Amino acid sequence: MRHSPLTIHFLNHTDNAVGERFGNRGILIMEDRENNMNKFFKKYIGVVIAWIVVAIAAIFLIPNSFDLVASHGQTKLPKTAVSQVAKTIKNHWGPQENNTRQVLVVFSNGKTKLNDIQRNQINNTLVTLDGKRDQYDIKNMIKPAVNSSTPTANTPQASAAGQSSAQTTAANQSSVPAAGQSSAVGASSGQDTSIEGNDPNTSAQLNSKDGTTMIAQLNVGKRDSVRSMDQKLKAAVRTASVKTYITSPESLDADAQSATKSAVLKTAIIAIIVIFLVLIVLFRSLLIPIVSLLSSGIAYLISLAIVLNLVARYDFPFSSFTQILMLVLTLALGTDFSILMINEFKQQLRQDKDQLEATLAARKNAGKTILVAGLTLIVLFSLLGFANFSVYESLIGVAISMLVLMLVLFTFMPFFLFFMGEQLFWPSSNLEAHNYSRSWGFLSKQSAGHPLIALLIAIVVATPFVLLNQNHVNFNGADEISQKYDSKVGYNTINKHYANGQNAPISIYIKAKDGLRNQADLQQLEMVTRQLREEKGIHSVNSATEPHGEPLKQLYVNQQLDTLTADNDAVSNGLKDTSKRLKSTTIDTSPLDTITGNSQSISGMLSTIQTNFNNSGVFATPAQMVNELQAQLRSEHRRRLTAIQRTVVTEALSRALNDQQQQTQMNSALSGLGMQTDSIKSTVDSYKSELQSVQNQVRGYASSVDSLNNSLNSSNDFLKALAKSSVGDTIYVPDNIINAPYFKTMIDAYMSTNEKSTRIDVVLDATPGSKKSLAMVQSLQNQVSYDLKGTVLDSATVAVGGYNAEQADTQQVARASFKKVAILLGAVAAVILMIVSESILQPIYLMGMLGVTYLMSLGFTKWFSGQFMGEKWLTWQTPFLTFMMLLALGVDYSIYLLMKYKQTTGKTKSAERMINASILIGTVIIFAVVVIGISFASLIPSGVLTLIQVAIAVIFGLIIFGIVVPALMPGLMRLTYEGFHFKELRFKHRQSVSQENQQK
Repeated sequence: MRHSPLTIHFLNHTDNAVGERFGNRGILIMEDRENNMNKFFKKYIGVVIAWIVVAIAAIFLIPNSFDLVASHGQTKLPKTAVSQVAKTIKNHWGPQENNTRQVLVVFSNGKTKLNDIQRNQINNTLVTLDGKRDQYDIKNMIKPAVNSSTPTANTPQASAAGQSSAQTTAANQSSVPAAGQSSAVGASSGQDTSIEGNDPNTSAQLNSKDGTTMIAQLNVGKRDSVRSMDQKLKAAVRTASVKTYITSPESLDADAQSATKSAVLKTAIIAIIVIFLVLIVLFRSLLIPIVSLLSSGIAYLISLAIVLNLVARYDFPFSSFTQILMLVLTLALGTDFSILMINEFKQQLRQDKDQLEATLAARKNAGKTILVAGLTLIVLFSLLGFANFSVYESLIGVAISMLVLMLVLFTFMPFFLFFMGEQLFWPSSNLEAHNYSRSWGFLSKQSAGHPLIALLIAIVVATPFVLLNQNHVNFNGADEISQKYDSKVGYNTINKHYANGQNAPISIYIKAKDGLRNQADLQQLEMVTRQLREEKGIHSVNSATEPHGEPLKQLYVNQQLDTLTADNDAVSNGLKDTSKRLKSTTIDTSPLDTITGNSQSISGMLSTIQTNFNNSGVFATPAQMVNELQAQLRSEHRRRLTAIQRTVVTEALSRALNDQQQQTQMNSALSGLGMQTDSIKSTVDSYKSELQSVQNQVRGYASSVDSLNNSLNSSNDFLKALAKSSVGDTIYVPDNIINAPYFKTMIDAYMSTNEKSTRIDVVLDATPGSKKSLAMVQSLQNQVSYDLKGTVLDSATVAVGGYNAEQADTQQVARASFKKVAILLGAVAAVILMIVSESILQPIYLMGMLGVTYLMSLGFTKWFSGQFMGEKWLTWQTPFLTFMMLLALGVDYSIYLLMKYKQTTGKTKSAERMINASILIGTVIIFAVVVIGISFASLIPSGVLTLIQVAIAVIFGLIIFGIVVPALMPGLMRLTYEGFHFKELRFKHRQSVSQENQQK
């Protein structure tokens, strides 16, 4: 038979010896061995090539993990969670709120106050940004009040609205309405003016107390990814001479995801280098690290491609921690499994077996341990599907990576063992080096010899670390990343210059069946707002009735009554003055007396004129006078007038008669004038009498005015008392204001489009995600629900939303899921260990030690974080991730020990068998702990707090577990399996004393 070159290479060192010893039979044996080797080679060379091809294809088929984290890696909460109910209300709010992110734009001048030029530049930047809302998908914007004074320490909620209100109130109180003007109308008018002067798009609350910082609040749509949104807004808000930052809970999460993504490559490089060095130290070989890392690397690439494609196509559970934990565990456990198989292969070669026999034996003996350990990990991580919490479920991907790793190890690794043989250990050629663990041997012997002392020491050492672990974790996502990210710098800037809760206000949503813009509902909303403001730990409250964080005083009954009573006081003062004037009223009639005297004088003069005129008048006609003259001439002179004389005399008399008529008319006029003059006198006398009567009546009116003023004062006193009572603390919004366009515009930010939902924003004094903040969420939910009981909004839906509310729900869901997962996985792990060990007590001991190790590691990590990292609390993911890592690794190492224990059969006692098993497996576990520990240590440079804390906890836990197991396990087995008695202590003491006496 013709041999292939590879077969000749495999057989060249044994063919001659076998042929010489067995002759023809040896030839047959060699041919049979050659056939087996050819079959093995042909079988596995194809598998190896297939793995390599699949791994290469996986590189090109791996979706972008960063995009998947952004789209699928968010914490998912049940729809029934309060924060999710609030989110549903928000997403049906209207254009200003639907599917938006609340983003804060920070303008900072460091420790120096912003000057007028900088403030105007900031305002210009925001005005420009406001004009490009569509470009940046901005739905709503609230700008800082550029020209308003900064809030003082005593009035942190001071606002432009409050100042305007005060000015208007002062103006109203200083004015006095005219008599008869409605005070209520005046008050209403004053309210209209002051309320209409408020700008709902500006707020002085956004100015820091020290004047160094201003922030703008944006509601930005989700058209772009968080990363893209931040980049666009950063470019848009750059302002000369001030530092600008964009921050939001989503921005912080995105930067944390970016940090975790960056940590993957860094962790991979560090872990590969460290594992390479550890394997060189352990096996003194340059080829073993290459083979081991190649196997683990192929398994990681293929499993990552599978998981990411499942995420992209089938919404498989995924988070920012999935990829990096898959990487660490695949590399670390792949190295551990490789160590087990290569150690076994080395032992088989040391027994003079050829490559094929050694490979098959190594795969069989070590493969059993690897199979049990790997299947255990697959089961444990697969059971996370019952967690009903997305973050915990996201580690199911580790189960896939473990499955792929096992398939690769059972096919890829044996090929290289078979192909390379002893050359795998190059440049070392010493196969006789033993791997006995002296440290585990020492600890296990001391444990078996002094079980109670070992147990007591363990309890004393463990107690302080366990007590350091308090049942509280940090839910503040900002703590995950360092200051090198702008979102974190902006977050810290706000914390430094504003209330701690300004970064993430709590939003309380109230959804009713009918519209809320009416007197009764607004009054109830104001009552809720006021009661919230009085709660301890609340910095400010904004609502529809207090859109700028301060009550709109003009809507309060006491303010309205104050305005009305001030007007009434002015009217009362006017009435008092009127009364005084009425009482002192005097009508002067002396001018009328003068008129009467003048009238009498004129009448006398007219009588005299008329008498004189009457005495001088001629009343006969010219003809009569001529006839009378003719008769006299006849009687006295016996003469007659001639015709010419008669004519001349008649003409003369006619002219004289005309004069006489005029005189008669004048006489008549004088007579009439005299009569009228007498009438004037009579009239003036009558008017004088009437004036005196009027004067008496006016003076009598003063008492009526006094009576009216007394009534007004009584009413005003009642209104003042009413203003000071609890009734005055309620609001009253007249219909003309409720229906006014400016009032609707002012409350639009806190009312949904259909006006059936409203929002109350609460800024806490506590840091977002802190214990106090999360406790306040439930407190606010309960308080608002209680405040609405028995009111017009009794049937309204109340839901607390925002970052703190989501974190509070996350805490509740995480705790419940953690308890369920811990019980389930702990029980399953214990059952698996019982099946492996065929014992009940041994798994209980190991699980108990693992539980104590877990608590100690958390306590130590908390202390370490506080002392050296400035972080007082553990992040909320740290306990669970630490639990899963320690459980998986602890159970694996327990399986190594128990299976080695089962292999040490004999008539020796159980404690001695455990000592032997510890000595044999100790080195493997120690090196495995070193590999895992250093692999997790590679997470520390990531800068992500959770990864750092998990790394510290796992490293410390593995060290403790590596000490506790050999230090306690043999002693516990002696106490329970061998019937240890306290008398043995006394007996040994007496025996040692007697021996010392004999020596003396």
